[in-house]
Amino acid sequence: MTSDKQLIVNNPSDLNENETKALRMIRDSKYHTITIVKREGKIEMLESIERISERTRIVDILKDHNYQNIELKQANGKIVCLNRTVKTKLI
Repeated sequence: MTSDKQLIVNNPSDLNENETKALRMIRDSKYHTITIVKREGKIEMLESIERISERTRIVDILKDHNYQNIELKQANGKIVCLNRTVKTKLI
């Protein structure tokens, strides 16, 4: 178990590259949910869910990322919710 003193970040340079990427995503308002997957105490993957405008063309969404899950909800023939889940593997 880590002590509370080890969890305090006094200087941004105390963070490694993957921790910095995770914080940038957390601060970015376009993401609805961010899941951090750790293995052996290190961040291995970031899984982010972002809400996309219903007016965005599906073809354009497919071109944005090579690996993604797209959730589309329809009511009365119109798209009412469009979410994209992107997994980013960190090395």
